[in-house]
Amino acid sequence: MYTVLVPVDEQPDRVSAQIEAVLDLPNAADDVAVELLHVRKELEFADSDEDVEIGKIRSDLSVDELDELIETLSLAVDELAEADVDTTVHTATGNPAAAIVDVADKFDVDELVVGARRQSPVGKVLFGSVAQSVILDTDRPVKVVPA
Repeated sequence: MYTVLVPVDEQPDRVSAQIEAVLDLPNAADDVAVELLHVRKELEFADSDEDVEIGKIRSDLSVDELDELIETLSLAVDELAEADVDTTVHTATGNPAAAIVDVADKFDVDELVVGARRQSPVGKVLFGSVAQSVILDTDRPVKVVPA
């Protein structure tokens, strides 16, 4: 089984592009398992990557529980279920890039599929990029898909 980590945020276009990239993988319905991840950023200003806490790890979500998820996570779950792709949902709290890398390591995923937003070069320098940090901090293959 080929395992893919798909970290999702609140941008529907970005999440749809990520799911499309997963569904384009060969034999997605039969040979691919998806680990969906949503990271809630902590409100306090923590500089340490040690503040990552992996939260609920669920694969048996009921309809009521799906309603409690952010809209884009529910969208991803629905699209993957419709395509018969084995999917597990995870949530984490902390630094998004660090949490993504930690979850990828914890579940020994084969590939990460991250969404990227368009930023000016100055914007990247000033605000950074979760996708860029993930690429630099992991030794796993990362597919970056634009929204």
